[in-house]
Amino acid sequence: MWCCSAVDVYVSNPHGEDTENVKGCFISGCTGGTLSRKITPKTAPPKEKKKIVVPSPYMFMHIDDHVRKTPVDVAKNVKSLVTYLVGPCKSDIEKVRAFYYWICNNIGFDRKYVYPKRESPNDPNVILRHGTAASSEGYTNLFSALCRSVSIPVKKLKGYVKDTKFDPEEPFTQLDEPEHAWNAVYVGHDWRFVDCAWGAGFEDEEGIYHRRYEEFWFMTDPENFINDHFPYLRNDPMSSEMWQLLKRPVSLEEYNKTVRVEAVTKDWGVEFSHREPIIVFRKELHIIVKTTIVPIMQITATLDTSDKVNMDAYVATFRDSEDHYKILVRPPSPGVYILKLAGKREGDTAPRTPGLVKYILKCTDINNLVKTFPFSYTAAQTFQVCILEPTYRDLEPNAPIKFRIASPFLGDVFIEDIVLEKIDDYTWEGEILTPKKSGQYLVVYGTTSETADHRRKQPLYKFNIL
Repeated sequence: MWCCSAVDVYVSNPHGEDTENVKGCFISGCTGGTLSRKITPKTAPPKEKKKIVVPSPYMFMHIDDHVRKTPVDVAKNVKSLVTYLVGPCKSDIEKVRAFYYWICNNIGFDRKYVYPKRESPNDPNVILRHGTAASSEGYTNLFSALCRSVSIPVKKLKGYVKDTKFDPEEPFTQLDEPEHAWNAVYVGHDWRFVDCAWGAGFEDEEGIYHRRYEEFWFMTDPENFINDHFPYLRNDPMSSEMWQLLKRPVSLEEYNKTVRVEAVTKDWGVEFSHREPIIVFRKELHIIVKTTIVPIMQITATLDTSDKVNMDAYVATFRDSEDHYKILVRPPSPGVYILKLAGKREGDTAPRTPGLVKYILKCTDINNLVKTFPFSYTAAQTFQVCILEPTYRDLEPNAPIKFRIASPFLGDVFIEDIVLEKIDDYTWEGEILTPKKSGQYLVVYGTTSETADHRRKQPLYKFNIL
């Protein structure tokens, strides 16, 4: 007695015509069943954003919980793993979620991993047996095999990526070999991007791999994906553009000239006034940061020379309004600098501050006698404080200095224990005689409008006495 089953085989239609599907039967040994040949869906931008299709990862809680309980013995080959993973799934998107979540949480990465001589390092069953991939192609092949096992259309793509080692001063050219692979998968009547390799972890700038699950690379919107993934199928330039899944494809030159931003930057809707990775300027640089989705309570900026000498005293961050920040860079000398911005969203108490973006700065000229910025405490951004005078960190001893501070949220402003005069709704000012001895410092404090209790003063800025 034959065991009947159904198999769907997807084939590409090079002319994009709506060819009818073909049905038939197959016999293999003592088994048989129906065979359907289906035309691979046309390549086109998705009709809906990810936030509509996947409004929250919590919609997959039952799938993720099932995946976490996967028995070790079923993960030895593609067939048994698929059978287990799709158990509770009621749709293709749930199946794809199960595959992505399992791969990202169970397959490690090691470029130097040595497989037995007769085993292919990119074979899905080999990767399952070893639990390790030696390249992004290993992740991609495994995801493809799982999808094909349940007749979900899937495409393996290769191209250029802006990872942590990407150098914008050495842009990609069409002569470079594409070294990264990812997938496009067809679910819910649309093609969607999936990158299991980046979803499983990342390599830092020192080449050290960190296992860390990343939700962002599941069903990523094309306009976010193109920031760091450029598909390049060398023998098919037309398909390369099509697989950007964008209405207006981006050229390789445009791709190279767009600054690489972190996944969290795109997820939070953070936008920058400067979109190029290399910024050439004279004397001072102003970068405006705007938040559009997730409220950010703090942005930190670090500045280093190209040979990693810290220059944080020459960069300052000001919060102009609830969703606008201004980064001011005033280098001490012409040269090349590395500016990194990181941010924390409201309510986040984790010690790690996620990175947002990195720029290469080229300063061609400076102001005479460049001075360092005052040291800024977190509360200065929280209360949107702007120090108008003085704008330099080092003060002369025993000297009269005029202070002028602005904020829409403070109730009182102090220089140590001296209260500044409030001259309008948002501004305080006063003249202070600095300490007589060098080596001391002055701290600007503030209290909120709701709490004028002087014992709960928040530090805002600190100045050194030379």
